[in-house]
Amino acid sequence: MEPQMPLWLREIMQPHILSIPPYVAGKPVAELTRELGISDAIKMASNENPLGPSPEALRVIREHLPSAHVYPESSGPLLRATLAEHYGCDQDSVILGNGSDELMQLISHILIRPGDEAIIGAHTFSMYRICVESFGGTMVPVPMKDHRFDLTAMADAVTERTRLIFITVPNNPTGTIVTRTEMKSFMDRLPDKGIVLVVDEAYREYAWDEECANGLEFIGGTLPVLVLRTFSKIYGLAGLRVGYGFSEPWVIELMNRVRPPFNVNSLAQTAAAGALADVDHVRRSLEVNRSGMEFLNRELKAMGIEVIPSHGNFVSLCLERDAGPIYQGLLREGVIVRHLASFGMERCIRVTVGLEEHNIRFISALKRILARDEE
Repeated sequence: MEPQMPLWLREIMQPHILSIPPYVAGKPVAELTRELGISDAIKMASNENPLGPSPEALRVIREHLPSAHVYPESSGPLLRATLAEHYGCDQDSVILGNGSDELMQLISHILIRPGDEAIIGAHTFSMYRICVESFGGTMVPVPMKDHRFDLTAMADAVTERTRLIFITVPNNPTGTIVTRTEMKSFMDRLPDKGIVLVVDEAYREYAWDEECANGLEFIGGTLPVLVLRTFSKIYGLAGLRVGYGFSEPWVIELMNRVRPPFNVNSLAQTAAAGALADVDHVRRSLEVNRSGMEFLNRELKAMGIEVIPSHGNFVSLCLERDAGPIYQGLLREGVIVRHLASFGMERCIRVTVGLEEHNIRFISALKRILARDEE
């Protein structure tokens, strides 16, 4: 039940806040256990790394626990320096966030005034809308084309009120990519002032296609570009909330003006540096993901189910009807996936690539549910 707020609060608050839909997260295992009493549920809903965190990240967390009473350096200079060296850029071009979500909020805070616009694909990460509309902005969703961003239509949607454009590579929840050539052609069509292009690359480490666009290559041109990445996915640190961004130093300097102090805690910073150095963990994560992706694609296609080609660590499958009952059936089987209704894709389900036993359990459960529906 939605809580009732006092009338006086409605009269003084920003009226547009009530029109913003809350973020819909994947259902936690503990919640499903409380609801249905299932003791062995598995979560394949939030694109978390099934291998867990890097062993090196765990080691440095234990090493730094005794200093948890001390505030971190506010801007995270050591982690920023480590990232700058890793990616071959200047430290002043790097900013840290409490997850990359916070960085989306910071750039929206800087650029969005009531009535300003931001352009997105119609089926993409909902936090873009939440961040922009929090400051009174208007989202302009552009229909997708074959589950991919229609960059021509997105360029045509630019107006004098456009301040932000969000491109997600690979996109969540479709897993599709934008190629380097497509990105360059798109940027060539955009005005060289008045807009910042945000390239969200939370899943970029998983992308296997050599033609996949790399936002870092487009920083420094006439159009300001902010590239977002995260330690939540392939590095397995989703619970520590460490995002990071790259852009021109003047963009970073503006974002730092509205960034809360100590926004990334000290243990998270040290863990992120450890995870970045743990190349074996990244390699194993990629191997598990590629093997699991092949299995899921093969099994789903053999069942006659439409699968969107994915370059992330998840697969989205589309049925011929509302996928809600299938999602509920999987929950009763103890398998938590993501129904994509909140993304405007009611017929689709997104499943995170898991360990071999997770993937087998999901496919087996899905087969049982579909068989019951046919009876």
